[in-house]
Amino acid sequence: MNNVLNIASFFVSKGVSPLKLQKLLYYSKVWFFVKTGKDLFYQDIKAWIYGPVVPDIWQKFKYIRRTDLIPTDRLDDYPAPSHITPHLEEVWNAYGHLSGSQLVDLTHQEMPWRMSRIGYLGSQPSSNPVVISKTTTANHVLTNGKIPKVCSKLSLGIYSNKHF
Repeated sequence: MNNVLNIASFFVSKGVSPLKLQKLLYYSKVWFFVKTGKDLFYQDIKAWIYGPVVPDIWQKFKYIRRTDLIPTDRLDDYPAPSHITPHLEEVWNAYGHLSGSQLVDLTHQEMPWRMSRIGYLGSQPSSNPVVISKTTTANHVLTNGKIPKVCSKLSLGIYSNKHF
């Protein structure tokens, strides 16, 4: 199993904001589980107000505004393992064209985050883990063995219409 810093370095090299990075880490872990039944990285993802968050990564980049790009040299010491790079490229091809706030909208529609937020108001903080299991990922279906590209129209506009 990998360290999330190694996964994050792949996306940071592509040019992402902290908000977008968090959601791409979530999708990387979800789709890896759908494909293999295993965890991609060992750190937990938490069900925060604006969607899934890996607290270790949030701590590392909390000084950067959520819409600013993370400097690409911040994770040079954590290269992405070559054996998972094709998976990360697939995630990037499916979600990389979306903004962080559009990704927030998408994650709020999905079972893993929604199940972890049961009993919480929309504005109420939570430290519940986002559970990635066969039950919560049942709606994540590969297309010809690949992650389907997500249309930006699937974003509800609730958060993507706000300026972060």
